[in-house]
Amino acid sequence: MTEPSQYGRPGPTIVQWLLDTRPLWPVPKQASSKDEVAELKNVASQALSFLSPSEQASVLKYYHLKDAKMSLASHLLKHLVITKYCHVPWSSSTPIKDANGKPIWAPANPNLMGQVKIGFNVSHQAGLVSLIAVIGGEGKEEVGTDIVCVSERLVQDYQHIEKQGFFDWVDMHGEVFSESEVSFMKLAAVELKLGAGLELMGFGKDALSRCQRRNMKLEVKALKGEERKETTVTIDSNIVIEAKRRRFYAMWCLREAYVKMTGEALLAPWLKELEILDVQVPAGNEDIRDPISLEKGQVIKDFRIIFKDKPVTNVKMELTALGTDYMVAAAARPATGADNPTLELGDWKLLDLENDVLAFGQVIY
Repeated sequence: MTEPSQYGRPGPTIVQWLLDTRPLWPVPKQASSKDEVAELKNVASQALSFLSPSEQASVLKYYHLKDAKMSLASHLLKHLVITKYCHVPWSSSTPIKDANGKPIWAPANPNLMGQVKIGFNVSHQAGLVSLIAVIGGEGKEEVGTDIVCVSERLVQDYQHIEKQGFFDWVDMHGEVFSESEVSFMKLAAVELKLGAGLELMGFGKDALSRCQRRNMKLEVKALKGEERKETTVTIDSNIVIEAKRRRFYAMWCLREAYVKMTGEALLAPWLKELEILDVQVPAGNEDIRDPISLEKGQVIKDFRIIFKDKPVTNVKMELTALGTDYMVAAAARPATGADNPTLELGDWKLLDLENDVLAFGQVIY
């Protein structure tokens, strides 16, 4: 994807950015979480100086340091996208909210060179912040993003699953999914690497579908080699549950991005009427050795979206694996009335705080 000219009149074009706050603004251990956030004011003083007093206060109100850091990064990205593509000073690049509470930039004089409309959405999870923006166009295009980290609640997830089972764990979140999605998350087959020449038989697939407990050995039937000889394979149920859990988070990420694209919350009355089906889980690069790596893995682009029993054809969605634990979703819909998705999604660009954000802000401030 080619980014739009920062002074031209492009559009509509999509920008997709990531900022990793985990290595940023290291704060020495303090007596309490509140003290750590207070110390952030000193450690991140340069970055905070790029925000208005009210924005600084909104960052420093958080109880946990990681949340304050992600809030700071979110504010910086919003200012950056407006300044870079609307030819306005950083100090004047404060976004406003539309009727649904989504951040937008509406130029005072759209006839001036570089004065384009911007609609955008941000997400943050486990230290990572994403921003997706649509530059130019009619101002009626919609975009949404969400991030999930499958390891962030690993301990809590496993505790519930070991006590109540995987199906009960899914049902705990069932109010935000359609019935077909809940059934898919519980029972749809999961892809496992069994070894060369092995293929599960029907009853073997059923055993994996019904699996909802960890720390078990599953004896399943499989066919081996060109002779298709029947054999028994032992599968660790932990692998099955983890594959199902990762699929749950993939579906959560997609649904959240879609709902955020519309500007409504996960309490929207139509949630049960939205179905995102045939979801494949993007795989991360198995060769990654760095636990904090955000190396791009597989990108899944084909989803079947149903809303109120009718196919949705004007929304594009993508789900990208980052590192071993993260997934980021993007959703885009053209202006109302367009029959086909004309907005093109691209790669996520990981920004460098000093070179891509603060240095640009200093020049344009």
